[in-house]
Amino acid sequence: MKKINKGTEPKAWKQFRETPGVTEYVANDALRESLLEEQGYICAYCMRRIPVRDKISNETSRIDHLKCRDNYPDLQLDYNNMVICCPGCINGDDHCDKLKGNKEITFSPFEIHLENSISYSTKDGHIKSSNVQWNKELEEVLNLNNHMLKLNRRQAIEGLRSVLEKSKWSKSVLQMQLQKWESFDKNHHLKPYCGVIIWYLRKKLHKVL
Repeated sequence: MKKINKGTEPKAWKQFRETPGVTEYVANDALRESLLEEQGYICAYCMRRIPVRDKISNETSRIDHLKCRDNYPDLQLDYNNMVICCPGCINGDDHCDKLKGNKEITFSPFEIHLENSISYSTKDGHIKSSNVQWNKELEEVLNLNNHMLKLNRRQAIEGLRSVLEKSKWSKSVLQMQLQKWESFDKNHHLKPYCGVIIWYLRKKLHKVL
């Protein structure tokens, strides 16, 4: 996972939220686009690229309330309680927001402590947190060790390794790759699964510094 730098709520959402009589959450395009942009169009939890609905596929995004609407109705319009997620299902196996539903998570994707607690297996892409409770939530509430998610993370690492081997793992190339994976592109997109690559590159740089 990668820390999300939470931005300011969009003007259109603020106007909707402040409309007299509005008490219930109804997503609008401005809200969805703002969340997509601040997250670089990747899922808040698994870091998959969030697909855009088109004529061929019905797959699209889901807006998750960190504190669920049923249990925290006073937070349902709070922009700082929202992230955007992938559709949450691979080969019939639910994960991310789709599995989370009304279940609680005790970590915040807006805090660096979560990202700093996370590591990955380079052998199979397994994600884990050094915080016992957070690790349980990654596994049981979000199912981030879904078989395909693990495979995709492993493949991301293997793809990077093939690039680094050509440069003989030089410090300058490691730094250049880290900057590339940490940055938004010209379309304000982050690379899918960037969190695992950033973790991997920082680990390698630590050894050469």
